[in-house]
Amino acid sequence: MADRFVYLVEDKFDYHLEADDKTIVVGTVHGTVRVHDEVFVIDHSGKIIRTRIEQLESVKEKGTEHPDSCTDGPIALLLGISPSSIEKYCVVTSIRPWTNEDVNEAVENPYLLGTLYGKKFKDDQVFFGKFVFALAHSRLLAPVVLSKSPEYSGDGTATFTAHTQISFPTLANNNLPGKATLAVFTDWAELYKWEDAPRDENGKVQTIILKFPDIVHLTADSGINGCVINAFGKTSFFMPNSMIDMITSLEGYRMEFGDSPKTDS
Repeated sequence: MADRFVYLVEDKFDYHLEADDKTIVVGTVHGTVRVHDEVFVIDHSGKIIRTRIEQLESVKEKGTEHPDSCTDGPIALLLGISPSSIEKYCVVTSIRPWTNEDVNEAVENPYLLGTLYGKKFKDDQVFFGKFVFALAHSRLLAPVVLSKSPEYSGDGTATFTAHTQISFPTLANNNLPGKATLAVFTDWAELYKWEDAPRDENGKVQTIILKFPDIVHLTADSGINGCVINAFGKTSFFMPNSMIDMITSLEGYRMEFGDSPKTDS
């Protein structure tokens, strides 16, 4: 089984070997990548291609090296797909994306997780546009506190009993006193980094899967200053209400998801 990693493609180059089209991509791996790993290449729209890591390449003082693996560092990957199949700012990952919305499988957002490592590109309109599109179409985990335990069925779904109250634990933001921040997570690995996450009587963290419009509604509360993604991870991302308002004001967003609760029209 491949190690868990994400890798944001910062650039790509043709690589012609005999008659086969291959692609060299450059970027930084977060986690551990190994030669011969089978991986997913994911773009902002959710398109997925399966391929294999055929070679790793790093540049050292003594020249070019081809290691068998790389952990948390810059590395070039040779992929067994043509350059036309891959875009700048796509994500190469060993993590299978959660695409079928099956509650029996763990929620995963490897594309969004990978782009969170691209903060140095935040002023690049192409990168930011792809990030916003992916964010608006993501499914994220939010811890919840329930006044009554749900009734679980054999297929992994749960039904809330009558008069169950749901509250969302929030985090304090020292820069914005008096306001609370909604906490959401790309996956369970990131959620479990919150050591003090609220747990039920069985020691389990109860969660709800939120779509971005759900986050919009929750942050419309006057006591909420925004949303933080992966608050306890290496690459947390705070999304203030001003950014949420900017996203929901975009014509494309409004055409697909409708007006936000704050929209006067």
